[in-house]
Amino acid sequence: MGRRQLWDQGEVLASAMQLFRRRGYLGASLRDIEEATGLHPGSLYRTFQSKDGLFHAALEAYNEQVVQDRVRVHLLESADPLVGIRSFFTSAIETGAEPDPGCLLTNTAVESFTLPKTAAGVHHGLAVIEGGFADALTRARRSGDTPPDLDVKTTATHLLALYQGLLVFVRAGLPRTTLHNVTDGAMASIGSLRNPRKQDRP
Repeated sequence: MGRRQLWDQGEVLASAMQLFRRRGYLGASLRDIEEATGLHPGSLYRTFQSKDGLFHAALEAYNEQVVQDRVRVHLLESADPLVGIRSFFTSAIETGAEPDPGCLLTNTAVESFTLPKTAAGVHHGLAVIEGGFADALTRARRSGDTPPDLDVKTTATHLLALYQGLLVFVRAGLPRTTLHNVTDGAMASIGSLRNPRKQDRP
């Protein structure tokens, strides 16, 4: 009869997500993992096989729980798709008083040259975001809020690139004025026929 598992895997992955967001894969030692998750090395290797296995599981959970949820709330379910696109950008800026550890997906993409096996997870997360932008842009074009000849696929890719750049800027601690300028540029690139901007500047 196997030993009963006394810890919750969801809680472990949530703690691992936060650790890897702050430290990155290379910066998180096994001691850091043990302190953050409460997992002893034996439990870590028995469940995830390795530090790599834990990282891949944390990235997959991040895509499912964080990336997909944000895309759903801001891009797929927003009654006004242009407001949704803007709020998707600004929600990454207004992170509160504590320094933001950044997006695990973006941080992993930057670090991926040392983690070639993470490419599939990174590509999946980016595709989810790009698909959300494409959905919002399609709805905006259908309602007449963008030029009728807007190239949805190209514009969605452009927005994805700007959004990833914004997240790098957030992690680097650039001034909010700069971050909001990136958002304004993203909205301008859509060629919107109206201005959906709310009072999102401090």
